[in-house]
Amino acid sequence: MRILFHYTHKQTLGHTTRSISLAAALCRQKAQVLILQGGLPQPFIRFPEGCQVLDIPHPFDTRTSFQSRGIPVSPAKRAQFILKAAADFAPDVFITEFFPFGRLAYLPELLPTLRYLRKKGTRIMASIGYPLLIDLDRLRDKKFAALHRAVFAFYDRFLIHTPDGLETSYIQRSIKDPQLSSSYAAIMKGLEEKISYTGYVYPEKMITGGTEIPAPNSTDASIVISRGGGAVYPKLITVAIEAQRLLEGKSRDIKTIIACGPATSPKEMELFRSCLKPEDKARVFLADHLPDLDEHLRHCRVSVSLCGYNTSVQLMRWGTPSIIVPYQNSSSQTSTNDQIARSVLLHDRFSSTILDYETMTARSLADAVKEKMSSKRPIPAPADWFNGADVAARLVVSGTAN
Repeated sequence: MRILFHYTHKQTLGHTTRSISLAAALCRQKAQVLILQGGLPQPFIRFPEGCQVLDIPHPFDTRTSFQSRGIPVSPAKRAQFILKAAADFAPDVFITEFFPFGRLAYLPELLPTLRYLRKKGTRIMASIGYPLLIDLDRLRDKKFAALHRAVFAFYDRFLIHTPDGLETSYIQRSIKDPQLSSSYAAIMKGLEEKISYTGYVYPEKMITGGTEIPAPNSTDASIVISRGGGAVYPKLITVAIEAQRLLEGKSRDIKTIIACGPATSPKEMELFRSCLKPEDKARVFLADHLPDLDEHLRHCRVSVSLCGYNTSVQLMRWGTPSIIVPYQNSSSQTSTNDQIARSVLLHDRFSSTILDYETMTARSLADAVKEKMSSKRPIPAPADWFNGADVAARLVVSGTAN
């Protein structure tokens, strides 16, 4: 089976990691996979063996797109590149990652290929990390709502990579506007027959390089601070450096490992390093990224992170005591986001502590860390929550729903 897979990112790891994990699962099903990578190349990513990758030219979405929507550069050339790749590859299945639930700036480059492959009878599917409609607020516009419905009609199936109904209920609860909440429920109900919930896609080991950090193990306790790709929330790093000095007694001697994220700029990293005092250097370790983050989160005493998909899934899998600082885009009109909703899920089911980025201080973070270090470790989530990649791959290859 030949599978064409389109994904992009904003120099983060979430969308990349899910895409590569699914591609690896498809390869295990003996599928031939061609990935069209739409963002800036991420050289630290190791793609699955036997998987072909093409970088779409003229990438336009970067870490700055979190504060303002990315504007396509040369969309006609990108569309031509994708359409030619589709015609040459002749896929049995075309998969778009997150689009059309989000990333609608990619519609101009994807629409010609969607039309072409639909006429060819190719199955079209979407790989959706979480059941969030990014532009939900824009559905008040009748023309936009009609466009949304027309794009949805191209798709045979939406693979949502969460346990059935789990994150959907939290996203529904997080939408405060009654009209938007009603619109969300109606859309999800309308798509119900096309939706398959696969369970979480657990991150594959695909990240290479990174800063040398003491290897994680079960006897050498640590506090792990991570901000995903490193695209937002720099204060998390500087506050964490200061907070570790406020720990007392034996807690003061525990290593603090800080993963700033691979999208961290050289100037940012220089700033972070300048915050370290001589007394910090024996117990505070700064890294751009951790290729073995999963092992660090498995063994650490406390995790401090944003509430991104991958890290949250790892925290649930290991029952790691956690403090979460969910990302909120103040410039966006979107009524909610996945991190806001997921933070409540982690609080309710895994006793995670939620801190607000704007009001967080070194003292409040240190107090939260101390509380977590003295509290009971949460019970990990059931193992069958984390089979999403293989379940999705089987659904793609078999062509069946559930």
